[in-house]
Amino acid sequence: MTFTHLRFALLTVAAASLLVGCSPLPSFDQLESESRAAAQAIADHLPPGTRIEDRSTGEEGPCGRGTASYTQHWAAYPAPPFDGEEFIATLARELPDEFVVVDTGVPMSDPNLAMDYRGMTIDVIVADDQGEPIVDILAISRCGLPPEDE
Repeated sequence: MTFTHLRFALLTVAAASLLVGCSPLPSFDQLESESRAAAQAIADHLPPGTRIEDRSTGEEGPCGRGTASYTQHWAAYPAPPFDGEEFIATLARELPDEFVVVDTGVPMSDPNLAMDYRGMTIDVIVADDQGEPIVDILAISRCGLPPEDE
């Protein structure tokens, strides 16, 4: 086998392995479902009596060419008493290991937690809404197919 043939064979194997490793892009509905499940996993750690508002728009978000992302946005109003700093401090320990804490490098005065979960970006921020604590849960999906035209 000549060097040229060997190089061609190696390139062919490398290309084939890339194709085998590729999986089809998830549908927009699947992106929504995944981000909703991630937000719910966080909301499950809020105290009983917490009121949750879904502020998601359902619109596609930016991604690469021909793809889209989905943003799940929940505003949670925990029942008193609620300690936002304690909630954020314990949340990362209570979530499954698949929720990986990341350092965004962006200083914030409100208690917050940034995580990666299966390719999703998740932000949890405890803020004040007219004297009432609010937990903002934002789960931005990985890239997938844009929504189908109806």
